[in-house]
Order: sequence, then structure tokens, then C-alpha cells
Amino acid sequence: MNKHTVIGKHALVLHARGEKEIAAQFFVYDFIREVRVDLENLEVKVLMNYDAAYFRVFQINKPEDASKIEEAEKEILGFYNGLVNASMKLTQEEKTHLQKQQKEAMQKMKAAQEKTK
Repeated sequence: MNKHTVIGKHALVLHARGEKEIAAQFFVYDFIREVRVDLENLEVKVLMNYDAAYFRVFQINKPEDASKIEEAEKEILGFYNGLVNASMKLTQEEKTHLQKQQKEAMQKMKAAQEKTK
């Protein structure tokens, strides 16, 4: 199966192609209520105005090599940031400020995780 994820100007599109079927699922930004990133499972989920449950839209398989976990986290956060920024239709200044806040929050989460180990 071949899968593609596209962050467009007005919608997130998930496209999958199997041997005999092709499917696309659209998440129009005007209807996204929440975007959630799970760093433990390396996945991004969205909650739409018309749904009661989250739908996983992006996931990275957890690397077996512990040294590659940080790289996987950066990739998942990059997708999350791209989706949030696209759905909010932010200016470049607003994007920069939001990314700075998210980076600081991420550093705090990592510090808290390391204390519990």
C-alpha cells in the first residue's frame, strides 16, 4: 500500500493506493477543532467539529535505535507544526512566535520525563 499525506492551503489530505483501490480523506481546516501530538507513540491526531473521536493522521514507527528517537520526535513535531500553522493561516511573525513557544514547552516536557526516569 502506498500512502501520502499532503498539507494543503485549505485541507489536510490523506491519500492511499492499494492494488485495486485508491482512497483520499480530506480534513478541511475550518472544521478542525483540535490537533494533538503524542510523542510517546510518535503520532498526530485531529479532532473535527463533527466527530466525537480523534483520527490519527500521521505516525512514525518508533525507532529501535535510541539515538534516532530525537530525530523521529523532530519529524513528528515538524508535521504537527505544519498542520497547526496551515490550519490557523498564521502570518510568518505569528508562526515564529508559536514555534518558539512550542520549542520551550517541548524542552520542559523532556526535562520532566528525564526526572521521572
